[in-house]
Amino acid sequence: MEPIELIKIRMEDFEYKSIDLANEYGDKGTISKVLNYKQALSLTMIRKFSKLLHIPAEALIAEYELK
Repeated sequence: MEPIELIKIRMEDFEYKSIDLANEYGDKGTISKVLNYKQALSLTMIRKFSKLLHIPAEALIAEYELK
């Protein structure tokens, strides 16, 4: 499964919105771009979202295609 889909599933599981991820990462615009496949996850995002959403970092480093 693609990293972004994993993030979206875990967001649903925890009832998080994109603003919750932005509060963790610090930039709502970047979160929107990432969730819409317009920007790749950064290493910092992978670390923070892995911890926040309880997703192994290994699952978030998989390659996926941007739109």
